[in-house]
Amino acid sequence: MTQWENQPEETQFTAEEQTQFLQLAKKIGWRKTGKDVFEAFFPIFPFVLCELAVLREINGVPHVLLWHRDDEHYKGWHMPGGYILRGESMEEVARRILFKETGLTLQSADFVQYFNSYPGNASVPNHQIALLFLCKTKGEPAQGKFFPYNNIPADTLSHHKAYIKFLQQL
Repeated sequence: MTQWENQPEETQFTAEEQTQFLQLAKKIGWRKTGKDVFEAFFPIFPFVLCELAVLREINGVPHVLLWHRDDEHYKGWHMPGGYILRGESMEEVARRILFKETGLTLQSADFVQYFNSYPGNASVPNHQIALLFLCKTKGEPAQGKFFPYNNIPADTLSHHKAYIKFLQQL
């Protein structure tokens, strides 16, 4: 077993240890440390995301796949994407996220651009380096909907609108 495979999948603090950790994290000097262990690292380290563009031409018009989210972090539309987990290859993260968020099977993922987003230039909770991939997929999405580039829902994440604007130039 490698050092990556030997790591627990989630933090194994007791409730008391988590409270102690979060109190100590506030002493680092950052304005916001979050409400749980994962979020405590938001103001300290940049996080790397894998953002997935699934494109289809429908009636001669290019469309992008978005899915709707409604939870404590966001309510609205966005492209499939998520944080790269420790030890994951780009293919592994793209395959995991695409299937989890849309039910689609990944055939290929080609890197096209990176984006550097942080609270000063985007509506994000932390500093994010997003790697944008064009994906070829198999099947129909179980979740999500294809939208033409010129008719993206108003409640789409602002930085995802920037990704879509970039895709229009390809």
